[in-house]
Amino acid sequence: MYAKLHKIRNVMLSFFALILLIVLPTMASAEELESHLDDALNVRSDKVWTITFNKPIDPASANSDSIYVLNSSGEKKNGAITVSSNRKSVLVAPPLQGYTNAETYTLHMTRDIKDEKGESLSSYTYKKFTIGSSASGTYDIVSILSNGTTNLVKSYAKFEEAVTNLKADQAIQYNGAFIKIPSGLVVTKGTASSVLTNIYSDKQLTKAVTYVPANTELLYIDSTDTYVEVNVADKNLYIKHENSNLLPWNAVKGRSYYSVSNGQLVHSIYSPNTGSYASYQVGNAPNFMSSGQTYFSVDGAHFTNATGQEVGTSYPYFQYLSARSKTNYSAAEIDAYIMSMLQKLESDYPSIPMYQQAAQKSKLIGLGSYLKQVEATYHINALHILALAQHESAYGLSDRAQQYNNLFGLYVTDNNPLAKNFITVEQNINELINAFLNKNYLPPNAGYANGSVFGNKAIGLNVRYASDPYWGAKAAGHMYRIDQTMGGKDSATPYKIGITTTSGLNVRTGPGTNYAVAYKYSNAGMPVTILDDNLPASDWIKVISDSTSYDEVYIHRSYVQMLPVK
Repeated sequence: MYAKLHKIRNVMLSFFALILLIVLPTMASAEELESHLDDALNVRSDKVWTITFNKPIDPASANSDSIYVLNSSGEKKNGAITVSSNRKSVLVAPPLQGYTNAETYTLHMTRDIKDEKGESLSSYTYKKFTIGSSASGTYDIVSILSNGTTNLVKSYAKFEEAVTNLKADQAIQYNGAFIKIPSGLVVTKGTASSVLTNIYSDKQLTKAVTYVPANTELLYIDSTDTYVEVNVADKNLYIKHENSNLLPWNAVKGRSYYSVSNGQLVHSIYSPNTGSYASYQVGNAPNFMSSGQTYFSVDGAHFTNATGQEVGTSYPYFQYLSARSKTNYSAAEIDAYIMSMLQKLESDYPSIPMYQQAAQKSKLIGLGSYLKQVEATYHINALHILALAQHESAYGLSDRAQQYNNLFGLYVTDNNPLAKNFITVEQNINELINAFLNKNYLPPNAGYANGSVFGNKAIGLNVRYASDPYWGAKAAGHMYRIDQTMGGKDSATPYKIGITTTSGLNVRTGPGTNYAVAYKYSNAGMPVTILDDNLPASDWIKVISDSTSYDEVYIHRSYVQMLPVK
């Protein structure tokens, strides 16, 4: 031991030493070409490594080239590299989806790490660690400090004991990870088998109703040692702990929000993985919102201010307009819009290769007539199809659109990016309609039926069609901008939008119980686009049919709640 310490003392005279906290001992001597620190077993999948130096380092030298984690295939798999404010510590975060169970990784620290004088680490250092689920631990009650860190209060062998002794402002950790917090957010993470997080309607986690990708922000409601309860699009549902990173409010560094810009509602989505925001335009801003203010919403309809106070409710019109509706625009007008948009992309982004010669190469060119034919034949709004194509294929300019005529990402999933080829874009559109929309999504009792609107993760196509929880809002945003660019015909005289309030609801062919049942809504909360709510039979309203067998159908007024739409 003395000899080893003597070597290190000599190294520190001309270089600087390194200590990896908790597990890693002091670094070996400079005479060794490579320093192999002891292996670690049963490491948690969300392990954050802390490296501490005996003097400040040059922050620029601590990066993904000098400190990194490799898997057994030699691929870099760590998350962010963060230098502490005193520049004596470096945190190596896990990848967003966590390390893979039973996989062996190697943490590498190269000689590229330098101190403030530019002197390098004495040796190349590495440490192997294996992820395992067998690591045992205690249920630790902790107090949460204002900076998001914690102090241990007391440990218990069982979760139930910890809960019994838990105070309202405290949290419970297991193996260093939160499993119960007073309040805050949950950020989803993938597993070794899938990048997706299944969302369940039951606490037993047996009835999956939808899914979201890793890095999705959800509002925390409650949790036990077996499940996490979260708010998904204004519904309380459940996910597994293995898919959850619980963040008390004090530990939240950023959060998705809504704001107003030039009268438009803008949604800015925060990425916990990168610490950055990406924004898109939803539609018209509600009247209760003001420029310069920040608003929050779990479903894009019910809004609170920064203090959590409710400020109003407003549903974006095109997000809840039935796909069975008809646009007021002609084929020629649609073609003119497509060409003008492509020319604008060319002009606005001349240095981006994708947009160069957009008006000559886009797969959307000349689709107006076919989209109107689809609308008449298959009862799907031409602008719904166009908006979806714009969103999924970058205006017909994406690689999948250009190479495979795939405008909608058909058969491309988060876990299996299949390169499905279509002979023509018309064949691709037919596949979307016949194999997806009119087969599984839009008919009222289809396998994935949740309403014939873009919607969100609780209503409409977005529930099962796409993992992105904001896919419906983004697609609707395209439809809104299409309409605005073309003159606003479709929003000039908008339909009223409603939502059903009971399960097992009979939808009839006429305004009375003496008329035949056209179909039945098994679940409550189905969106309806209203054609007439001022009928002679005043107890009934006429709505656009979700079934292609009818143009319009009737629902008793008492079972429909009108939605405030903007």
